[in-house]
Amino acid sequence: MTYPTHGRTWWGKAWVEALTARARLDPDRLIHGRAYVRGNRVHDLVITPGAVGALVSGGGPRPYSVIINVPVLDAAGWARVFEAMSAQVGHVAALLAGDLAPGVGAELDLLPGAGDLRCVCSCPDQAELCKHAAAVCYLTADLLDADPFAVLLLRGRMRDEVLDALRDRRQSAWTPPSGMLAREAFLRPVAPLPPPAPPPAQPGVPVPLRAAPPAAAGITSAEIARLAADAAARAWELLGAAVTAGDVLLGTLGGVDPAAEGLVVDAEFSADLTQ
Repeated sequence: MTYPTHGRTWWGKAWVEALTARARLDPDRLIHGRAYVRGNRVHDLVITPGAVGALVSGGGPRPYSVIINVPVLDAAGWARVFEAMSAQVGHVAALLAGDLAPGVGAELDLLPGAGDLRCVCSCPDQAELCKHAAAVCYLTADLLDADPFAVLLLRGRMRDEVLDALRDRRQSAWTPPSGMLAREAFLRPVAPLPPPAPPPAQPGVPVPLRAAPPAAAGITSAEIARLAADAAARAWELLGAAVTAGDVLLGTLGGVDPAAEGLVVDAEFSADLTQ
């Protein structure tokens, strides 16, 4: 028969290792503690800052009250934890996804050691770690595996407190980009426009058609090419001469191709007949 493993994550495993080291003189209590967990004898387990409390049904008529005390981190300890978490954006993302990066726990004493566990049980057993306390510790390992924020709560900080502290640290480290206020930008004098770009030295050359127009169009590829070239010449002359809008009239500029102008008139006349 296989039994569930307590301490599947690295932080849950560290908790179980502290429990095992605590009971090194009497490992049989650990065996009984795991059996109590499998028998669903641990009830109403609650994790609070610095303590784990639960009720354990034993051989007596009433369940035994168990409290596991763990020292909370001081301000300097939490500053080191927040610094390690803020070192990489992935640490915070992993925490929100239910994972605690190993780099956060390295050399930070985030997980309590064997000497940090102080077990108190209402049972008559006078041992430092009774089977009821062992059962509570094993079930606590399962809760720590499921939610790394429970580790932080056990060491003194609630989830919202941790996230707020990390957010404040990121905001204090952020430097706004240099610039000016929108009001100042609106009130400053308008800079003069840059000089216009000089016109090209000669008119552009239209791109040849890839396919001939249909026969029903009444115009050939050569005629379309002449129209395009004439339009380019007209535009080039308008740009170079910088004439006023009143001067931009058909036939007022020199260099217009008379044949192309006739094509324009023919095209307009054909359009009138089809209407």
